[in-house]
Amino acid sequence: MIRAFSLNNDRLVSVDENIQNQFNEAIWIDLIDPTDEERGVLETRLDQTLAEEHELEDLEASARFFEDEDGLHLHSFFYCLDDDDYADIATVGFTIRDGRLFTLRERDLPAFRLYRMRSRRAKLIDGNAYELLLDLFETKIEQLADVIENIYADLEKLSRVVLSTHEGENKGEHNFDDALAELTELEDASSKVRLCLMDTQRALSFLLRKTRLPNNQLEQARDIMRDIESLQPHNESLFQKVNFLMQAAMGFINIEQNRIMKFFSVVSVMFLPATLVASTYGMNFEFMPELGFKYGYPMAIGLMICAAATPYLYFKRKGWL
Repeated sequence: MIRAFSLNNDRLVSVDENIQNQFNEAIWIDLIDPTDEERGVLETRLDQTLAEEHELEDLEASARFFEDEDGLHLHSFFYCLDDDDYADIATVGFTIRDGRLFTLRERDLPAFRLYRMRSRRAKLIDGNAYELLLDLFETKIEQLADVIENIYADLEKLSRVVLSTHEGENKGEHNFDDALAELTELEDASSKVRLCLMDTQRALSFLLRKTRLPNNQLEQARDIMRDIESLQPHNESLFQKVNFLMQAAMGFINIEQNRIMKFFSVVSVMFLPATLVASTYGMNFEFMPELGFKYGYPMAIGLMICAAATPYLYFKRKGWL
């Protein structure tokens, strides 16, 4: 899919890519999972070649941020959710050439949808490709800040679940499976937020180093860098809190398992004397005086009860039960 936008009264307006003169005046061309035919349209009309999808996944800095005859290239991670609503990241390729911004991505992304909605009302200050690029980065950072806030809210709820293990009537019977599963998801989301922040920081550093930005965009880029630096400690503290809650949950699970094993160990020891009495009078020998004793059976039962009760009372007094 190709979306093209041009400026009208300092606002972005969508143009028809099938109309040659409108397409040539576009300041932003956005491609979502383009076909070979759509790539051919760019090469034919604008003499522009974009990266292949597999090239967007390269992690080396030299492959993500570079400049060649096709323009200035930045490949940047964007936070999103997959089809199952789990945290995911998608790579977007940015190319600036001849005052025009090209964006290449495999799917529609929340940051792009939000920016398109805002651009209908807000005016661009300078109306150049660098402003568009930085506006998209700015929207991405706002989205990441919202994700951090949501993770914090979820962690506050999970903290009450995990740390209230020893409260209430169902002491020691809490099931941590759901809490651990949610903590794992939050840890994954937090790590992806951190990756997006670091990647955006690297992209802006390259842009500031390689390009002579207009004054307004230079200040905008520095503001975004400051926002990233302010978000990184918050995200790191969330990451540490997730790890703390996971360790606490695992610790409580171990305590409950030890409590169960302790109970069975004490019970097995408690019935050993009774088992000894029962096995003694269960031996099949010819000479056993108690066999002829009228009260031998009740006596054996009484001994077994006393042998079981005595350890139980002793363990109870020691607080082992």
